[in-house]
Amino acid sequence: MIYECPSKHVCFSKDELNNCGMRGCDKQTVKISLENIKWFYKINKNGLCINRDDLHLILEDSNMPRDVKTKIQSIFYGNI
Repeated sequence: MIYECPSKHVCFSKDELNNCGMRGCDKQTVKISLENIKWFYKINKNGLCINRDDLHLILEDSNMPRDVKTKIQSIFYGNI
């Protein structure tokens, strides 16, 4: 699932996440998608957090699988 906090931290977690998982941030989150991008759990088994303004880095990363990029684009930038 994908969550976001008021500080614009986007968190990818397979568990319910009531508070932001970004280090130093403990703000409440809102679930923005039920989509579960399992590839992120290869990086960290508990999930991953990123600043919303840095999502473009996922799309620009040549090592990122195409299906992950497609999911990120459809969730955050509308259907492509």
